[in-house]
Amino acid sequence: MAKKKDMITSIELCQGVELSSSFFGKKENRLLTLLLKGIIVYLLTMGSIGFYLSAIDAEYNEVLCHLIIGATAILCAFLYYRLLVENTGYLLLFALFGLMVFYFKTYINSGFYALVNMTVDKASQYLNVDIQRLYNEQIEDRYVTITFVVLFIGIVLNVLLNVYISRRMQYVNSLLTIMSLNLIPLYLTEEPDALYVVMMLAGLAMAYVLKSSGHYSPQVNVKRDDYIYKEKGRKKKKNKTISYIYDIKALTQAGISAALLALCVVLIVSAFKPKEAFNVGYGGNKYKDLTIAAMTTLLIDGWSGFYRDTEDVGGLQGGMLGNVSSVRLDYETDLYVDMTPYTYDRIYLKSFTGIEYVPYVNRWTNMADLEVYNLEQTPEADALKEYYEAGLDGAAKANMIIWPQDAVGFTHPYYTDIFEIGEAENGSTFLIEYYPRTDINEAEVFLGDYVDGIAFTELDLLVPEENKEAVRDIISEIEWGSSTEEKAYQLLEYFQDNYPYTIRPGRLPRNEDFVNYFLTENKKGYCSYFASSAVLIFRELGIPARYVEGYAIDYNQIADGELLADADYNDYYDGYSEIGKTALVRINVTDADAHAWVELYITGEGWVPFDVTPAGEMEDVENFWEMFDEIAEEQDDGAGGGANLAIVNFKIPKEFIKNICYGFLGIVGLVVLIFAVIMLVKYARILIKYARAGINDKLIIKYSIFCKKTAKRNKKFKEMLNYREQIDFLFGDSMSESEREKIISVLEKAGFSNTDISSEEYEYVINQINSVKVVTT
Repeated sequence: MAKKKDMITSIELCQGVELSSSFFGKKENRLLTLLLKGIIVYLLTMGSIGFYLSAIDAEYNEVLCHLIIGATAILCAFLYYRLLVENTGYLLLFALFGLMVFYFKTYINSGFYALVNMTVDKASQYLNVDIQRLYNEQIEDRYVTITFVVLFIGIVLNVLLNVYISRRMQYVNSLLTIMSLNLIPLYLTEEPDALYVVMMLAGLAMAYVLKSSGHYSPQVNVKRDDYIYKEKGRKKKKNKTISYIYDIKALTQAGISAALLALCVVLIVSAFKPKEAFNVGYGGNKYKDLTIAAMTTLLIDGWSGFYRDTEDVGGLQGGMLGNVSSVRLDYETDLYVDMTPYTYDRIYLKSFTGIEYVPYVNRWTNMADLEVYNLEQTPEADALKEYYEAGLDGAAKANMIIWPQDAVGFTHPYYTDIFEIGEAENGSTFLIEYYPRTDINEAEVFLGDYVDGIAFTELDLLVPEENKEAVRDIISEIEWGSSTEEKAYQLLEYFQDNYPYTIRPGRLPRNEDFVNYFLTENKKGYCSYFASSAVLIFRELGIPARYVEGYAIDYNQIADGELLADADYNDYYDGYSEIGKTALVRINVTDADAHAWVELYITGEGWVPFDVTPAGEMEDVENFWEMFDEIAEEQDDGAGGGANLAIVNFKIPKEFIKNICYGFLGIVGLVVLIFAVIMLVKYARILIKYARAGINDKLIIKYSIFCKKTAKRNKKFKEMLNYREQIDFLFGDSMSESEREKIISVLEKAGFSNTDISSEEYEYVINQINSVKVVTT
C-alpha cells in the first residue's frame, strides 16, 4: 500500500475494525486531567503576573495570591466536568467576582494606580524624563492594594486562559495574552525573577505538549453516531459511543518533563546572565531607539499625544484657550537665560499680556494690539530706576541676557527699562536692563507717585456679561477680606481646596465658554484655567487684573544652572541682593517652565505678578474605569469650529477617526497580504510536490484537488467515501459502466499499487474529470 496521507481509501480494501467490549468500558480519570489543566492555567496566570510585578519591584502578599489564584484556576478547570457544572459554575463565579469588585473597588483602584505609578517611575528613569504627575492613590498602603489588584487580575486571567487551555490548548493565544503587558518591563530592560519565568515557560510547554498529542478535548464523550460498531461476542449490531480517554500518567510525565526543561533553560541563562548584571553593558539597539520618542510622548501625554494638532508650548497658545486636551511637554529648550541670582522667590518672564477676554471665542486680546495702552510707558520700572539711582536701601539694577531657541514672542523680566538686540551664531540675543522689585520698604509712597493715575484702564476691570453668573457664584462662596493681598490669597486657597490641578483636563466641549466650563462643570485644569478665571473674579471684586503668559523660573532651577565663571558679577548686578553676591549662571528654560499667572494692580506698588495655580501636580483620576474615557472626549478648536462624531455618549476627534480608519485599512491590507502569502506558499508546495512526484502520485494529486473543489460546490459529494461512489456520482448515466470501471481501475492502480500507470491512462482520467460539469448545491 502506498504511503500517501491524502489518499481516499477504497471500501473494498478496508471493511472496518473490530473492538472488544472491554474497550467501551474504559473511563477517563477526568478529575486528574482537569486538575492538570488547572495547573497549567495557574502557571500561566501567576507566572505572567509575577513576571511583571517582580520586574518593577512591587511588593505584595505573594503566598496569599499564589493560593487564591491557584485555587480559582483549578476551580475554573473543574467547571468543564459537566455541561451543567460549567454553566452554573461560571454564573456563580461571576457573581462572587462582582461582589469582590463592588466591596473592594477602592483597594483595586488604588492598587491599579500604584502599579501605574511604579511603572511610570521606571519608565521615566529609563527614558530620562521628569514625570511627577501621577495617579492619585486613595489608599497609601501599597502592599495591601497591590495584593487586591493582583487577585482581581488573576481571576480575570484565570477565566480567559481557562477557555484557551481547557477547550483547545491554544498556547499561542495564551502566550500573546500573558506577554502583552510584560513587554513593558522588557522594553525598560527590567528583568523579572527566574521563578515566574519558569512558571510561564512551563505552562506554555505543557500546553504545547498536550496540543501536539491531540489530547485536550473537554468533552466527556465523543459520539460517533454515523458508524455502527460490533462488540466482540454479540450477535446483534448496536450503536455505541467511545469515551475520550486520557493516559493521565503519560500526560503527567510529559508535563513534568516540560516544566523541568523550562527550569533548566532559565537556570542556564541565569548562570550566564544573572539578574544583577542584566543591564550591565547594554547599549540598546537602533530599532528600539526609533521608538524612544513615541514612548516618551505616550508616557508624558498618553494616547492623545499622537493626534494633537497644537504646538508643544506647555499648553499656552498666546491667549488662545481650550485648544489642548492635555499638556504635552517635550522638555526641549525654549530659551537660555543668563542672570545673577538675587532672590529665593520665583522669577517671572512674561511674553504675553491679555487684557480683554472674549467669551465663547475663548481668547484674550493682546495688550500690544490695543491702542489705549502705551507700551513705551513703564512707570514701575521708571520708579524703581530712580529708587536705585537715589541710592536708597533695597534698590538694585540687573542685566539679563536671553537667548531664544523655540520661545513664542518677546520674553522679558518684570520692570524692564531698555533692551538691546544682539546677534549670535544661532540667532538673536536680547540684553535686557531691568530693576528687580526686592525690598521696597520706604519706597512704597515714592513708587506710588509714579504709577498712580496712569496705572490701568476700564478694560482692566471688564467682566463679560456671559461670565458674570459663574464668577459671582464663586464669589458668593468665599468670605472676603479687606485688602487686595488678602483677597488674592483667599482665592488661591479656594482653588487649592476645590479645583485640582491637572495637565489632562480634556478638550473644551463645542460651544462652551472656557471660564464658565472650568468654574461650573469641569472644575479641574492647568495654569491658564486658573489664571483666566481668577482675572475675571478679581475684576468682579473691583480689583484691576490682567492675564499673563510666559515662563516661571524657581530658585532650585537657577541653582542648578551652568556657572559662567569668566563673567564679571558687577557687569550683571548691582545693589541689594536677598542671597548676597553670587555669580552669573545660564539657565535652561523648557516648555515645562511655561506658565500663566495674574497681574494685580496694588495701590502704591503698581502691577505685580500673583500666581493662583494650586500647588501639587497629582493626577486627579478618581475611578479605575475613567482611564478609558480620555479617548472619548469631545474635541473642538475652542472657537466652536471643528468636526465631531457622536457615538451614543462618546465624542471622538476627527483626527482620531482618521487614524482609526487608516489603522483599520492597514490591518485589512495586512490580513489580505498574509492570506495571499499563505495561499501562494500552499500552492507552491503543491507545485513542488507535483513536480517531484511520479506519474501515479501526479494523478492522485490532481484528482484530490478536483475532489476538494467539487466538495465545495456540491454538499452531496462530501458524503462520497471511495472512488466508486465518487465516479458514479460524477458521471452517472452519461458514461457507460465499462468506462466508469476503467476510470476507477486507473485510480485504484495509481493509489494502491506499486505499478505505474501509463501516460495514456493518466491523460484519459484527467480528460474525463476535466469534462465533468458539477451541479452546485
